[in-house]
Amino acid sequence: MSDVIRSPVSLTTSNEFIQGQKERRFKKAAVNLKLHIAKNNSISSGNTSSSPVSVNPITSEPFNALGELLQCGICLERLSSPRMLPCQHTFCLSCLKTHVTARNLKLEIGGKPNSPNSTSKGSPKFTVESEIKSMVCPVCQRNVILEKGLDSIEQLPRNLYLQSLLKVVEGNSVPQTQTETYRCVSCQTISKQQEQVCQHCMQIFCNICWNEHLAELESNLDLLIKQLNESEDKLQHKLDNFENRCDTLQEKIKKATVKKIEEIRSIEQQTLKEVEGIKKEGKVASDVLSDGIHSLKEDIKSKSKSRNNTQKVTTYLNLHNHTSKLLDQINYFGEARINFDPETFKLEQISEGIYNDIEDGQQHLFQISDPLESIESMAKHYKSRSFSPKLLWNKCPRPAGLGIPPWDDSKLFIAATDSHDVLVVDRNKFKLVTRISTPEMSCPAGITFCPKRKEIFVSDKWKHCIHVFSKSGEYLRNIGNLRLHGPDGIAMGPNDELIICDCGNDRVLLVDPSTGEKVGTIGVQNGVTHLNFPTSVAVYGDKIIIADSGNNRVKTFNVNGDLLQEFGSFGKNPGQFRSAEVVAVDSLGFVLVGDAGNARIQVFKPDGTVVKILGSKGGFGWVSGILVTSSLDIIASDVKTKSLRIF
Repeated sequence: MSDVIRSPVSLTTSNEFIQGQKERRFKKAAVNLKLHIAKNNSISSGNTSSSPVSVNPITSEPFNALGELLQCGICLERLSSPRMLPCQHTFCLSCLKTHVTARNLKLEIGGKPNSPNSTSKGSPKFTVESEIKSMVCPVCQRNVILEKGLDSIEQLPRNLYLQSLLKVVEGNSVPQTQTETYRCVSCQTISKQQEQVCQHCMQIFCNICWNEHLAELESNLDLLIKQLNESEDKLQHKLDNFENRCDTLQEKIKKATVKKIEEIRSIEQQTLKEVEGIKKEGKVASDVLSDGIHSLKEDIKSKSKSRNNTQKVTTYLNLHNHTSKLLDQINYFGEARINFDPETFKLEQISEGIYNDIEDGQQHLFQISDPLESIESMAKHYKSRSFSPKLLWNKCPRPAGLGIPPWDDSKLFIAATDSHDVLVVDRNKFKLVTRISTPEMSCPAGITFCPKRKEIFVSDKWKHCIHVFSKSGEYLRNIGNLRLHGPDGIAMGPNDELIICDCGNDRVLLVDPSTGEKVGTIGVQNGVTHLNFPTSVAVYGDKIIIADSGNNRVKTFNVNGDLLQEFGSFGKNPGQFRSAEVVAVDSLGFVLVGDAGNARIQVFKPDGTVVKILGSKGGFGWVSGILVTSSLDIIASDVKTKSLRIF
């Protein structure tokens, strides 16, 4: 098989070709100049011989511009059969064919130079590409499509304007007395016939210089082979480098895969532990129910021996009621469905099952001895407790925030938005004791207390300020110089600073309660807020827990504004919210969230794990306030149903 090397016509000789054009143009100008000088000399000397110098009129002064116009840009001679390209440049028909052919030459070297029996490299042979699809204008380098190859050049339009000028010039020109001559580009020898034309560099050579030119071309072939050998070595080095990079990449992928597998294994173990914890919780609930069955059976046996008929009826009714409620709770057991999402490796509790709200009275059977003993005992307390309201107030004037003053835990403060005041209720008798109000108050929302100063703080959403009252209910001042916009939930911070949920500005402020000056901001970093309509705040130790209702999340910060923890998302499943409206925290750090959009209250461990959901049967409309007492009573206000519940 012969080796085919692409001809370097279009790559290596463009500069030589342009230089040749310049040289020929210069020689043409020199000839014209000599003719012009000869004409002037003959006129000035008065030579009237019968053999005057023949002057071509196309080179005389009046015809210089016209001569340039009728000159082919390839051969630099007068146009012959002019053909016009789409770019309006015109060339000789034969020059265009020669130009296209030269641009599509390839050099074929016969034989096998590397064969051990070969003594020569073989003679070079020029061939033309089989398919010629386009050409480039020699002047403007614009690409011209040749649909039929070289035949398309024949079909190019004639330049009728230049063709007419050619006829005019040829009609006025003096017949040439000398025949056309050709000059060798190397030795400058002039001959009457064109001997050799190199299609590589488009130059004319005599027969003697032609052999030297061929030898020069052959030496260029050796240079090409040298360049190819160097390129072959360079290609091999690049291939080695590329393969090394690929090997390194493979090792990185393997290490990353091993690490990813270890992470998945870790998530697997964590999820399996969660399932095991659910199993243990189910076993604990089963044991509690089993103990309840045995206890109730013993009560039935012991109390059935009573001889007093009246006492027998009362005992029978109580035992029947307890048995009915126990059977209902047994029916709930095991109905909770846990779904596993293989994409996220998360467990989702779709149904609350046994942890749904149940009738009041069942909690007397399964009370935890000391819920405050540990986190687990408190979790069991919430899970086993029945959350049916032991007190329901249906005519509360659209209640919002709730609070119990630290100097008198027998009182309950209720922000009443309809009556534009704060109701003070006796918790023991549940009777209205007094009202705290001021003409400046329009829409009370949140309530908190300062133990050191013994002052009461009430946020006003419509007046965009914080009202301050004394312990006895006397109006002292307001805090309104902070450009608040709809302040809602408020609380006292770890360092006795006033914490304000500035809902309309998507931020939480820390304020000096005595001066009203801002001392800190939570949720805003570098001018960008990370909160969306925060509505409530609670404090546990040095942690600040915020209900980020617009983002349907609960977020925990420290006093410096650093985010410590967050949980929740939008939805109806356990752990999800549709507007986390209010938050409260008990003595062990359990977080209670008023999930207003889902009409329920959710109880979370300090780590954000759901423990209990109440309210799906409790008739909540929109939970607007929540409070946990020291005795673990839960007080919830409902602004939509105008009610107050104590669980």
